[in-house]
Amino acid sequence: MSLEKKMEEKKKIKLIATDMDGTLVNDAKEVPASFAPWVLSHPDQQMVIASGRPYYTNEELFKAIKDHLIFIGDNGGLIYQQGQVLAKAGITAKEAKFCLDLFKDEPLANPILCGASQAICHDPKGDRNFLKQLDTYYIKRRYVEDLEAEVNSDEIIKFTVYIEGGAAESIYRQLPEMPGNLSAVLAGPEWIDIVNKDANKGAAVKKIADLKGIKQDEILAFGDYLNDLTMLEAAGTSYAMVNGHPDLKKIADHIALSNNDEGVMQILRKLFD
Repeated sequence: MSLEKKMEEKKKIKLIATDMDGTLVNDAKEVPASFAPWVLSHPDQQMVIASGRPYYTNEELFKAIKDHLIFIGDNGGLIYQQGQVLAKAGITAKEAKFCLDLFKDEPLANPILCGASQAICHDPKGDRNFLKQLDTYYIKRRYVEDLEAEVNSDEIIKFTVYIEGGAAESIYRQLPEMPGNLSAVLAGPEWIDIVNKDANKGAAVKKIADLKGIKQDEILAFGDYLNDLTMLEAAGTSYAMVNGHPDLKKIADHIALSNNDEGVMQILRKLFD
């Protein structure tokens, strides 16, 4: 890239939105060591962490620089900055019960009610894989026997289900059409999310851009899976990771190196440093 083009991009981009898993963090769930220093040294670019994880998990992960970030949690269900909720779109108790019924006969499914304050799920009871997922993504949680009895116990932002063995896509493809205000999205090889149809990463990025007076061509976005599709479409410049879903790579403007090769950081350094 020429110096002139690089300076053009640096001046133009005002908001950068990046997915987490499969995108910014490597497969060991580690954030690049250079990420926090980069954010602190580039105050003219607002960094947005856009994730299927709840905001509180990512806020803890980035606690050293949390006041310099905006968090999109639960795939767009909640936008959070400096201790304040900027926007929220959840699902009703009735809709949460519908979601539970949808997966009640699926033996591979581990359902989670994603409340505004914490996750609600069954006790893993020795299931190491499920426990590892919970420890990574839902650091605030409580275990219950009857999830249906909990649909009114918190404001439910999202319903998610962990599918053992990476079979999420095959199950996702067989789901019926979602009723009413619900929308299902494939969030990873092992995850299916059901959210308010108005809650997605793209809508959340647009909301932030409107609040900050930022235009679409001033937005840069990175993602790897189908829950990132609306976000990449909302950005003026988009990158899909080389390890990403084929359908996402089809619509992205560019392809970045893999999450294990710090593809996001390589592009940021190329464009801005």
